[in-house]
Amino acid sequence: MPRWSLGLFVLTWLGCATTRPAAPSGQETFTSVEGGAGKLRVSDGGHGGTPVVFVHGLGADLEVWRAQLDHVRASRRAVAYDQRGHGGSQPASDGVYTIEALAEDLERVVSALGLERFVLVGHSMSGNVISAYAARHPEKLAALVYADAAGDVSQAPQEMKDWFNKPPEGYGPAQVKEEFAQMLGPKARPGTREHVLASVGRVDPTTIVALRRSMGAFSPRPGLDRYTGPRFAIEAEGAAEENPFTASRSIPGVVTTTVPDVSHWLMMDDPQGFNRALDAVLSQVP
Repeated sequence: MPRWSLGLFVLTWLGCATTRPAAPSGQETFTSVEGGAGKLRVSDGGHGGTPVVFVHGLGADLEVWRAQLDHVRASRRAVAYDQRGHGGSQPASDGVYTIEALAEDLERVVSALGLERFVLVGHSMSGNVISAYAARHPEKLAALVYADAAGDVSQAPQEMKDWFNKPPEGYGPAQVKEEFAQMLGPKARPGTREHVLASVGRVDPTTIVALRRSMGAFSPRPGLDRYTGPRFAIEAEGAAEENPFTASRSIPGVVTTTVPDVSHWLMMDDPQGFNRALDAVLSQVP
């Protein structure tokens, strides 16, 4: 066994050519978009500037981005959605839960909303989702932002991949909640802890297992090399030292900002700090 605890180490990574306008006056609207295997719940609002699309991590929902949506919508359009099998979106009718399938869902969302060029922000597992998307649609992206996100987990030790592929016997909702409670750790704010445990409690454990398995097999390169635009990471302070598979350590060309005294769900623990870091990124995007 390596000197790091495999369990906690793994658990760090357990989240139209004509543009259709957002709601009048930029007010938030919730819509339903047909994904690749079911309907996806989408939040759309704000106007002006280059839009920002937020993608939540494993076991989460779009509400983890609430503070960012409210902040960004003061000056530009912002979109977030529940991924298949999460939040208010339908489970996958075909039973497929892979990074590639989630990237295809993302394309269906932005196409339905008429977004032609945007900033893409992904948390945790969805670092893989936005990397997969960038490989397929590099021309649509103004910037990539990895929010305490996975980079290249395919380079993890075999012991870690084995854990991804075969969860403990009897793995169910109680085990999932226990793992996420450990992930939250001592720095998570009470509101963060409450929301994360509630949202993951609504996700089928088989969905968690399937997406972890896909994470372990997904390699962002060479496909990500097709995207030549700016890459940023906003990470919890110390995350890169603890995990070599963060985006900042395993994806080249990433400019990194850290936020102190936060858990893995840094955008909820310190929304002002995260928003300042995000504003610095967006100031470089017209």
